[in-house]
Amino acid sequence: MKWVTFISFLFLASLAASKHLPRRYRHAGHQDTIAQATEVTPDEFRGIALVISSQALQQATYEEVSKVKNDIVELQKKCAADEKSDPECTKPLGTVFLDEFCHEQEIIAKYGFADCCAKVDPERKDCILAHKNGTPGFIPPFQKPSAEEGCKAFEADPDQTMGRYVYEIARRYPFSKTSSIFAGARKYKEVLTTCCKEADKDACFTEKATEVSKYLRKEFARQKQICSVHRKLGELPLRALKVAQLSQKFPKADFPTVLKLSADIVHAYTECCKGDTLECLLDRADVSKYICSHQATLSSKVHDCCEKSLLEQGDCIAHSENDDKPADLSPTVREFIDNKEVCQHYADNKSLHQAKFVHEYGRRHPELSPELLVRLGKGYGDLLEKCCPLENVVECLGHGEAELKKHISDTLEVMKKNCELHATAGDYLFQNESLCRLLVHYTKKAPQLTFDQLYEYTKGLTKAAAKCCHEDEAHKLPCAEKYVSFVLGEICREHEMHHINKQVCKCCGDSLTFRRECFSGLGPDPEYQPTPFAPDLFTFHPDLCTADPEVLKRKKQKQLVHLIKHQPNSTTEQIAEVTGYFTTMVTECCKTENHEECFTTEGPKLVERSRAVFGEQ
Repeated sequence: MKWVTFISFLFLASLAASKHLPRRYRHAGHQDTIAQATEVTPDEFRGIALVISSQALQQATYEEVSKVKNDIVELQKKCAADEKSDPECTKPLGTVFLDEFCHEQEIIAKYGFADCCAKVDPERKDCILAHKNGTPGFIPPFQKPSAEEGCKAFEADPDQTMGRYVYEIARRYPFSKTSSIFAGARKYKEVLTTCCKEADKDACFTEKATEVSKYLRKEFARQKQICSVHRKLGELPLRALKVAQLSQKFPKADFPTVLKLSADIVHAYTECCKGDTLECLLDRADVSKYICSHQATLSSKVHDCCEKSLLEQGDCIAHSENDDKPADLSPTVREFIDNKEVCQHYADNKSLHQAKFVHEYGRRHPELSPELLVRLGKGYGDLLEKCCPLENVVECLGHGEAELKKHISDTLEVMKKNCELHATAGDYLFQNESLCRLLVHYTKKAPQLTFDQLYEYTKGLTKAAAKCCHEDEAHKLPCAEKYVSFVLGEICREHEMHHINKQVCKCCGDSLTFRRECFSGLGPDPEYQPTPFAPDLFTFHPDLCTADPEVLKRKKQKQLVHLIKHQPNSTTEQIAEVTGYFTTMVTECCKTENHEECFTTEGPKLVERSRAVFGEQ
């Protein structure tokens, strides 16, 4: 059975189970109006209006964006006091935002929205959303004020300072979730509050503000990856993965509920990915409200999240711990293996039966990664296709079950070996040795990438072990697959923007949950034309003797990558021999009195030895 058939079920079954339809239909008889925007505080509503306006009017000044934002805020106050005071009060919230946006005729004309505002919805909204541009550099890089200037501004007017911060982030990330921008703003406000009291403000900002920037970059990268998958593969793989995740997070939840939630969550992704961040916000709020109003049947671990503001609930729930398994949950899913009737269930609705397997297996096995669960679902479907035509169905299924268990044990064994190596070598040695090994592998797989790209991607992969090997057994594998999936997602996002090669294209385009296996199985790019040898990379200077160890290591790694690009079919032994020559030369030359003379003499010899290793002499 083909995987696309399985994930197609998730789409169809979700519709059947949740009646999942666009908001204006799903909430028949009830709309989110501006008069009802009381589920958030006035400050939060002002923030939402600022984010939405900044994301739409990316090139406008802060003052111009604030004018649109203030129009929306004033209307909300008016409608909250008297819902009959203005026809806008009873319109859908999205319509009101667009109306107020288009009322500022001078601003919309200045930034090219006049034609959009002349249309009627939904064409008007689609036209405005089409103007959004998330390309890096479309908005010039933000010129950060000095720590002293930032603190003076914050002390003089905290609201204005934070408003400008939100504006600058939102206009550069027009497809990002409002909640992520709010979270970044909260963290940055804490930095201002803390660092502005310090004597050395610059040092404090360098440390703490950098962490906020890292947080936002990673958040936005994850969201961009989701949108990249959505564009390339559609909603269905995202729903399949979400079914597995929710089955683990909410093991008490029944199958239809898991399908409903997965469909609703992915629909919110869809809204954000097309730039409708207000609808994305409202859809995510609906999911949060549903979960928080059904805690008894879903999870005991979301109570604290549900005590937070509506804007914080969604991200909090997403990062909450898996709930405890129900006491009466059987330890195994024998009904999917030991019962000849599974073939009839499968024949009646193949995809339904297969998806139930993922749900039932997932709720019993929180220690497995969601990606592995989806792969097991595929394997189970293949097993039924093989066994059901046979007379000895149960016997065949029993043998096949061993294959599924072997896939699990093989996956866990890879993780175990990496963690044992990490425990023996320690963080520094493991990352250094592992990084070099991965640099070799990934340079061969994708030699079109620059050294800096290869370095960042492989460093991210080594961090998976450093981070996840310290987790307990219940979290180790999910942690590792999450980290690895993120790095591979970044490679695939780079490929979407700048074609790398055909084999990377295949891994990125075939299956979301089989990416790791696909990338692991890649060899050297068969269509790659090796680069000429670059002797300048082997020009050495005395500063190597006083260089920081990290600088020296980077130079060595850069040479390593160049050698692989020059000789993509080189063996491990050849690479080790050449890098050994480099290490020996640096060590010996740094012992001499005249470093310059030694490097000048030995450098060309190193080049000749290196080329000889590869049979070029």
